[in-house]
Amino acid sequence: MQLTERLQIEPLELRHAAELHVVISDPQIYRFIPQDPPSLDQLEKRYKYLERRISPDGVVQWLNWALRQRETGNLIGTIQATVLADKTAMVAYELGPGYWGQGYATEALKWLLDSWNDSGEVHSARACVDTRNKASIRLLERLGFERVDAIKDADFFKGESSDEYVYYRSIS
Repeated sequence: MQLTERLQIEPLELRHAAELHVVISDPQIYRFIPQDPPSLDQLEKRYKYLERRISPDGVVQWLNWALRQRETGNLIGTIQATVLADKTAMVAYELGPGYWGQGYATEALKWLLDSWNDSGEVHSARACVDTRNKASIRLLERLGFERVDAIKDADFFKGESSDEYVYYRSIS
């Protein structure tokens, strides 16, 4: 467990599924991503699988954390990193809509980037974001990510084409 000013950051485990399901099953979260809200059973299976923290072939690290608001003790979302063999990490986050716009995702992602800066475990981070997701774009740019690519028609879901930006940040 790690602490930031307002968050308790815990390695994601199966035991978090029921409480997080309530938070991350809101359809608003899935507006800009292809998935739909998971069922509790789907979430439990996913978290149990991710508890390994490493891919079956031993090449890819799965670093996933539950974000708990220190003041209330409530789980508010997750932060995730998939670390490849070349020490590049793909990062993602999801928060319940009631916690959007309050700096929690910024605080969690900053914690993650700072931990890599201290450890040398990762040399760069990437994030892909739907071009319509202005809040995530602002968050990434505020933390020093630079847009390095734009992918037209990256995906098609929920009846619409989705363009994506690819963001990159060196860890030093």
